[in-house]
Amino acid sequence: MHNLYHNPVMLDQAIDSLNVRANLNYVDATFGRGGYSQSILEKAKCKLISIDQDPDVLIYAKKIKKKYNNKFSIVTDSFKNITSIINDQNLNGINGGIIADLGFSSMQIENADRGFSFMRDGPLDMRMSKKGQTAKDLIYSVTEKELSDILWKYGEEKQSRAIARIIINARKSQNIDRTFKLVDLIKKVKKNSGKSKIHPATKTFQALRISVNQELKVLREFLEKSEKVLMPGARLVIVTFHSLEDRIVKVFFNELIGKESNSNRHLPNSNKDKIIKFKKINKKPLFPNDLEIKKNNRARSAKIRTVERLGI
Repeated sequence: MHNLYHNPVMLDQAIDSLNVRANLNYVDATFGRGGYSQSILEKAKCKLISIDQDPDVLIYAKKIKKKYNNKFSIVTDSFKNITSIINDQNLNGINGGIIADLGFSSMQIENADRGFSFMRDGPLDMRMSKKGQTAKDLIYSVTEKELSDILWKYGEEKQSRAIARIIINARKSQNIDRTFKLVDLIKKVKKNSGKSKIHPATKTFQALRISVNQELKVLREFLEKSEKVLMPGARLVIVTFHSLEDRIVKVFFNELIGKESNSNRHLPNSNKDKIIKFKKINKKPLFPNDLEIKKNNRARSAKIRTVERLGI
């Protein structure tokens, strides 16, 4: 594959899970640099709708559009709007499958101006769509408790209270408008983080990014709408990277196949008479192999979960 398109994590396993076939419709719900889209179109003569809320990806989409013409279309929107996007394409549903990679793009990380990276100095932004509230706006609009809750809930940051406290105190006397300014504040709290394998700012940046983009709320909405647009035989493939999003996907998929996540053997099974419309393709999620992790360290936490709509 041409370097332009950037190989996503677990590319082969993800495309195999999607089971791409000719003359069917597919959705790449997280276009990025087009790695999945390019592979889907190479796999079979099918029609593909790709979605990404980041307008910066259009430069990559143009290359694919030039090659595949009317077999490919790109929509600049959030994947939570998948129902209206499909309706706008004059389709009654998706008969091939939908794939979504929930990791944020390396293109966004590498661009310091987007403010996603704690390794590059840039404006404290973190918006995937370049619209709405920035990370700076967020930390200046919440209380100390609210910020602490965000860091704990979305970043599982054990020192959330101390980090929230130092940020709230600092904002009274300085303009926390750059990523490195925020990193410096976090390092004052996490002084002994040199022993850890992860950067001291990792969890805080994750939490702020998730909050700014409402990622978990948007994910739930996307999953619920995807269920409704999939036709019999079509698959839904989700690649997750952290426990918060993976838990949402796992619970949702279990509900689709009629398995209650919090079932109690002493209570009646509420799914007993429910018509099951989906099946899991793999009992357990797929994980990257050692070679993939060595090649791309970002793959170490990746998981692939897949369900298929039954012919009901």
